[in-house]
Parts: sequence; structure tokens; C-alpha cells
Amino acid sequence: MYKIQFIGVGSAFTTREYYQSNALVIAPSGKKLLIDCGTHAQFALEELGINNSNLGKEIDGVYISHLHADHIGSLEWLALVTYFNPAFPRPKLFGIQSLMSDLWNKSLRGGLETLEGKIANLTDYFECHPVRINNSFVWENIRFTPVQTVHVVSGMQIQHSYGLMIQEIGSDHRVFLTTDTQFAPYQMRKFYDQADLILHDCETAPFKSGVHAHYDDLNGLPEKTKAKMWLYHYQPKPPQDSIKDGFLGFVKKAQILVIEKKETESGNKPAEAQAA
Repeated sequence: MYKIQFIGVGSAFTTREYYQSNALVIAPSGKKLLIDCGTHAQFALEELGINNSNLGKEIDGVYISHLHADHIGSLEWLALVTYFNPAFPRPKLFGIQSLMSDLWNKSLRGGLETLEGKIANLTDYFECHPVRINNSFVWENIRFTPVQTVHVVSGMQIQHSYGLMIQEIGSDHRVFLTTDTQFAPYQMRKFYDQADLILHDCETAPFKSGVHAHYDDLNGLPEKTKAKMWLYHYQPKPPQDSIKDGFLGFVKKAQILVIEKKETESGNKPAEAQAA
């Protein structure tokens, strides 16, 4: 059994009532892996009792899905707070190999490269674990398999995000976390079908941005898919009745999902997410 806690559930432009959509995976050991570390993460974590004084003891590592600010905006804070406290180990950093290079060269280098007496690089701040495409990584007996999604298409360039299929070793139950993705039912179908629980980004504005799955589109998915889907990354005060429409609901800020096995009449053991 492990837990997933959303430290924020809002869009990139949300308010402190929701915070941006980042999450903690909490292992049975109590160790915590942060899934993305956006601009609001410092303040969202502080509301949960994680701050500069205990950050390096509370956060064992971080996974980065892509380079938008609502997913990496507090990484410089995390790097510097843990670097300058000798009692803190370097946090583990997981991400797709090519993304690691861009994370440093296009995002973090300007603020972190220059230290007193030395020129730093990413490994001065983090214990780096680059992940190759189509591979996975294991943290605290939990396997994380990155799932490439299409987030933004700009001319000839595609900005991918890398969602996660999460599975405890020794268990056949899977949680699919999309991170950021366009509505792509054909691309996502096999992951929807494989997962026992789906955590899906979902915009709820009256207009569609095209870079996230919109509620109206997700609402057209098969009922069996919606019945195992929580929604996050939504705009403030969503007007939709997600439970009436067949979803598990909108995840609330700081909500904890307990991922555990549950016997069914058929003998299968689907992953069950209970709000704690």
C-alpha cells in the first residue's frame, strides 16, 4: 500500500486556494517522491508542514515530467535549500534522459551554475537518475514507467510531457498519472485499459486551450473508463458535476489517495483509491 497526495490540483494560472498540480507519492516507508515541483510547490508543501528546516529530510526525490514553470518553477528553491544545509542529502532527480539536459541548459543553469568558488552543474545539487525512453525506474519498491504524451504542438516541434504508470513491485495493479496531455483517446486507450486507477489532467474553462484534455472531451469516454478516473489540473470553481457524470470526482488540494488492493467477487484485486 502506498499513497498519492496532491499538493495542488489547479492549472498553471490558478490561485492559492488550489495551487498548481503537483503530487507526492508516499511509500510505505514514509519516504516521499515529489511528482513535479512547480512555482507553487514551495508554498503548497509549507501548508503540509514541509519547509526550509526539514525539506531535505521530508523529500527524498523529485520526478520531472516536462519543463513548464508549473512543473519545475520551484526546483531552484529545492536545489539551493538542500545544497546549503549540510544535514540534507542531495535529493534524487528522475526524468527522461533528454529532458535532464534541457532542464539544466534551458531552465536551471542561469540561476544555479555560479557558486562561490566553483562552477556548478546539475549533479552538484541532485543525485541524477536519467531514464531512457521505454524504460522505467524503481523507487522504494515502486516501479514508475514514463508514458510519453503530446502536450503542445508548435509548427514542426512537439513538446512532450511524460506521464507515469505507477505499480508496486509484486503487484499487478497500476495507477496512470497523465501529468499534462492533449485529449488523445486513441493514443491513451491502452494506458486507460491497463490502469486500475487514472489520474487525469482536465481543464474546465468554457473554452478549450488544446494543450490539455477538456472536461467535455473526457466526458465522452466510455463509462468504464470514467468510473476509475479522478480529475485534476482544473480551473477554479469548476461548474461541472463530475460524480454525476460518472467520474470519481475532482481531486481536492491536499487530498490523499490510498492505493491498496481490494478483493472482488471475481477474485481480481483492483487498486482502490480512498480519500484519507
